[in-house]
Amino acid sequence: RCGNCAYFRNDPAFLEQVLPGFNAMSSAHAAVRMDDGICARHDRYLSAQAGCADFAPSVVARRPFETR
Repeated sequence: RCGNCAYFRNDPAFLEQVLPGFNAMSSAHAAVRMDDGICARHDRYLSAQAGCADFAPSVVARRPFETR
């Protein structure tokens, strides 16, 4: 799953920085975002539940919504 991949970033501050206007209606801390994030390898916004063949295990174990 992308949520456990080294390329996946779902830190709210990071998302607000790389997606201008993302916080127009609310913050990236909002529950409606769930655990969505950015794949740094494919430059895509996606769910932490997604997956692909380029998965690289994250060296840092973290819980959903936890920043790196």
